[in-house]
Amino acid sequence: MSHFAPVEAFEHLARHRSLRELVDFLVQLDKKDVLVVRQKTKELQREMNDWRRQDRFPHDRGAQLFLAGLATYSRKEALGRSFDIPWNFLHNQHPKHSEGHQDLFLTVLRHARPAWLTEWLQRITRSNPWQVLSYDQLRSLADEGLVDYDPWLFAQSLAHLLVRYNWQRNAVKSGNIHGYDQQILAFLQADPVLLSRDLPLLFDFDTMVDSASTFTDKDRREVNWLTLLEQLVKSGHLDRADLLGRCLLALRRDFRRPLLTWFKNLFLALQPTTAERLERQNELVELLSHPLPLVVNFALDQLKDLWTEPGFEPAPLLLYAEGLLTRQDLKTALRSLLGAFEKLVKRQPNLAPTVARLTVSALTNADAGVQERAAKLLAGLLGAKKPVLRADEAAELTATISLYTDLLTAAARTTLGSWLGATPSTDPASAEAAVYAPVTDFGPDISPATALAPVADWHELLFLTGQVVQQNEPAAVERWLDGLLRLRGQYPEGYAQQLRPYLLQVLPWELKGKTEAEAAIILRETRFAEGRNGRRELLAALLISWFQGFPELKVRQVGVHDQKYSNPDPLLRVEQQRLAAVEQQLQAGAETLPLLSTPSHAPYWVAPSVLVQKLLAYQAAGHLPQAADLALALARTAFRADADAAEARQQLPQLQHAELRALLGWLLAPADVEQALPLLTPAARELASVVQTVAKKFGQLNPFRQAQPEASVLPLAEALPWLWAVAARTRRPTAVFPELEPLAAGPGVAEPWHPTWQFERKSNTYKQSWNKEKPEVTTVWQELSVITQPPGKRAASPLLLYALHAGLPYTNQYYLWSVNADLGFLLSLLPNNPAPLHWHLLRIACRTDSQGSEGRDAVQQFLTSLLVPGPAFDESTSVLLAMGLVHYAPVCRALALEVLLSAIATGRLQPTDLGAALGKILATEFAPLQRLTDGLAQARAIDPLTDDALRQLLNALLPLLPAAPLRNTRKLIEAYADLQGRTRQPVPPAVQSRLREWSSSATLKKAATGLVTA
Repeated sequence: MSHFAPVEAFEHLARHRSLRELVDFLVQLDKKDVLVVRQKTKELQREMNDWRRQDRFPHDRGAQLFLAGLATYSRKEALGRSFDIPWNFLHNQHPKHSEGHQDLFLTVLRHARPAWLTEWLQRITRSNPWQVLSYDQLRSLADEGLVDYDPWLFAQSLAHLLVRYNWQRNAVKSGNIHGYDQQILAFLQADPVLLSRDLPLLFDFDTMVDSASTFTDKDRREVNWLTLLEQLVKSGHLDRADLLGRCLLALRRDFRRPLLTWFKNLFLALQPTTAERLERQNELVELLSHPLPLVVNFALDQLKDLWTEPGFEPAPLLLYAEGLLTRQDLKTALRSLLGAFEKLVKRQPNLAPTVARLTVSALTNADAGVQERAAKLLAGLLGAKKPVLRADEAAELTATISLYTDLLTAAARTTLGSWLGATPSTDPASAEAAVYAPVTDFGPDISPATALAPVADWHELLFLTGQVVQQNEPAAVERWLDGLLRLRGQYPEGYAQQLRPYLLQVLPWELKGKTEAEAAIILRETRFAEGRNGRRELLAALLISWFQGFPELKVRQVGVHDQKYSNPDPLLRVEQQRLAAVEQQLQAGAETLPLLSTPSHAPYWVAPSVLVQKLLAYQAAGHLPQAADLALALARTAFRADADAAEARQQLPQLQHAELRALLGWLLAPADVEQALPLLTPAARELASVVQTVAKKFGQLNPFRQAQPEASVLPLAEALPWLWAVAARTRRPTAVFPELEPLAAGPGVAEPWHPTWQFERKSNTYKQSWNKEKPEVTTVWQELSVITQPPGKRAASPLLLYALHAGLPYTNQYYLWSVNADLGFLLSLLPNNPAPLHWHLLRIACRTDSQGSEGRDAVQQFLTSLLVPGPAFDESTSVLLAMGLVHYAPVCRALALEVLLSAIATGRLQPTDLGAALGKILATEFAPLQRLTDGLAQARAIDPLTDDALRQLLNALLPLLPAAPLRNTRKLIEAYADLQGRTRQPVPPAVQSRLREWSSSATLKKAATGLVTA
């Protein structure tokens, strides 16, 4: 028989016949034909996943290829990432789709007996826990010797058991099975192998045991592993003592937080007695070293009533406490621990020196409650009627406490006042010097220290190409673009082959395993016309053009227009024009000119003298600058770098283009010179005819129309009015320019975009008919609304950089989904006036308190951009920083605190604006107050300047909080009292008025009364 006959027969069966017929073919396949069928299976698999082919292998017949792979693949193919188990082969609960699939699956396995089966099952389960084989099926394969007994794999399968039962329940018409929990329990009780060998594995591995569940009876009571394990203990099928010990061992492991919570809940559900906990005191104490507060709090809660028990041994506790008391992520646990110390000293006075030494370290904790509890314990030890410390020990303790005086809160300082040394009085001159005042004028550092070195040679350019592909870091991309143009004549012969590895990273699915000829066809047809395109796709298009030698211009073919599920940032259209200009220069093959907008100094500044020198180079070559490139250059120009701007003004007379000379002369004028703008009108353009307009409308309605490339580049003469608008809004962000009114209506041109923002109370009610006790559930939340007056209208030109975001028709969430990949770059474009982008970011990333990972990542990127030098924060930046300080994600709050301290040190912070924004956010309970108090506690006593800035912040914040105090208001008042004690400034009348209202509250009276003057 020819080798082609089995291949042809296999392809016919795979394309046209049933699974049963294919399996019959596979089990009768000669060993000598396995290799050719394997190759054909791989070929059909590639064909099925080739989205460019119109006649590709039907995706709904992928089950045929799966079984063929199961029968013929070697270990290499089986462990590849594309060979997964189809859903139909996981269970037989849906006759229409899965009838007989498992039987066929087992038939092929028993025939082929692949040696890689265990490894493959491990791989697919790690990649997706829902792909795990059923427990019965896995046990059967192990009994037949087809898979090895792998504890991890069996733990995953057993944890998934209740999900399988839930699938069976869903197959019942009513969805309800009477006594389903008892049926499952009986199955477990009848399987001694499961109970003795496999069930303990749930405590050894990270599984989905915490989330797997089903329902029983008409009331839909949940059946989960927690309830089942309790019943197995009560019935005597599981040993209670063994289960308690395994829970504590599991809590020591590096598992997911929800899984650790599940083990904690299981331990509590078993209701261990005092004697059982005392027997396991060492295991509980060892949990105090766990990195998660959840576990530490649980351990201390289980230990708290054991301190006075005769069988409790304090030595291990004191050993672990040394590392516990310095942690800043614990509050309740530390207060409990300090309470334990007090009880231990009463029981064993000889522990007092050790307890005192440990307690002192708690004075460094940022939480006022922890400090106060530690201070009371220390005061009790030092002032005990019957001394528990020797004189030398007491003296040493007193001296140590005095070292922490500056870190103590007001309550702790009052408690320890008798043992604190006298603090030197503050000199009036130094107090005056410590008053915080924000900078008014910012001058970028344009010096050799911040100058960006140009790309040296081809090798560095190639290295930068890898960085651009892998990281897309804005600064590296800008140097890469500059190097592409400057080194145009220095590319080595055959350079394209050196770029090939980077193309594989850009298009891995399309190019992997392709021949040179196939890759050439794919690259020629790749246009990025549709989909969620951004700057990465623009750079990929430029890289492909570079690799191919620029036979065609690809950058303009990238679709960065609004689509159904994608709204690219409007600044990307300006970037597309800039990159298209780079591509066009490189295609021409002649001498290239540098981009005007590539930064000359870190982080993203264009030095005025460098900009003028580049324009003179354009003039010498007889070329006019490209409008988009010049617009971005104007936005990045460091016009406040006085020395460099003066040098640029001296070079300006050499510039022959009168309009450009006037434009740059206005932008680079000295800070004390305010010149009027010329009266500007948009350049006249030929109006489209009625026929053209109608044809365009009909074209837009055609669902089969091809995406059109972006509009042609605007000539410099027509772009000049828009460039004047960019320069005006760059130099004077908040000014009103009547001269620009003829250009365009709407914010961001003649007037700055300064929207209002407010919170709206939203609610949603959903029904759960199966729950008789609670048939309706209503959720309520606060939602941020950024209001533009007048309503958004598209900017008249894409070159109006500061008006593009104000005109967006904000009607969906796709702006946020589209922006994250490009946000680092976008934040580098407008260093002089980032307000429009910040307002846009506020309305898309901070709409609700918990806006998911996209909102978190956007806020994180925004906060990172504030850590570099820049002008003083405006209102938009202050509001976004306020959102970061009370963000639901701890990583954002930590980063926001770093930004706050950095902004104080550099004078960028506007404390009144930030305080007002925080007051508005917290007053509506958009976010809990504790998030702010926790952050402010970490900023205490850093230096006098920081203290005064925070005092000014709270002076603006406190009057805006409601008269009915929010939860944790006492902590905020205590923080304010601490700052007042350090800065010795008077309390403003507005703050005093709010404090008087709060003093009527029993919980706030003590904290507020001391700050109110008679």
